[in-house]
Amino acid sequence: MVATKEDLLSLSSSFSKVIKRGFGRGPETCYTVLRANRLYVYISNFMTPAEEILAEKQEFNLVMNFRSSVITALSQELVQEASLVLGITFDSFYQDWNYNSNSGILLLVNNSFNPDVKIDESFERKLFQLVRIVGSQLHKIPSELKVVKYTQNICAIESKGVMLPLDYLMVEQGNSDLLFTYTREIKKGYYQHRELFEELFNRSIEDLFMMRDFKNNKSYLIFSFNKVYI
Repeated sequence: MVATKEDLLSLSSSFSKVIKRGFGRGPETCYTVLRANRLYVYISNFMTPAEEILAEKQEFNLVMNFRSSVITALSQELVQEASLVLGITFDSFYQDWNYNSNSGILLLVNNSFNPDVKIDESFERKLFQLVRIVGSQLHKIPSELKVVKYTQNICAIESKGVMLPLDYLMVEQGNSDLLFTYTREIKKGYYQHRELFEELFNRSIEDLFMMRDFKNNKSYLIFSFNKVYI
């Protein structure tokens, strides 16, 4: 799947307009990257006045519930726009936001295929071992790990078999507060161990995102790198 620079610029502009219409304010930065069957949408400097107040009071569950609810309501339009511009059908839509860094990411996935990413086998083994060691302190150890994107800017890892019976219970009961808190604590745990990952990547980690797919028992862990090598 190949997209032109013009296609991606057009899509970034369209996404910004849709988000602005939904929130009354659009992101300062929005750019899209297509890799194989996944569209990554990077967003920064985007927060409404109400969200700013809630974030300052550390009411992160409230602000996350508001943000995710509005984006979810807009997701069908965003997916349709991406499919129209790129000529690709997207089946899954994910989002995550970091209010401390005022950044976020949307991920659209075509599930009809899942191509392999070429990566050094020794490095991959070390990366997966580190993810399992750190992750074992935070959540169920995944039954399967797969690097789905690795560039000078980010590393995206897909994990399968990550849910415990308690996770299913929280989803079944619609306990969004606990789910938001749990996911945030998982992200915090990985970020607190970022020096271990930075040593392995030989890159400075700027941001970290976690998107959980409760329906399909999987998640995405995304490391966003600074331009600084260490």
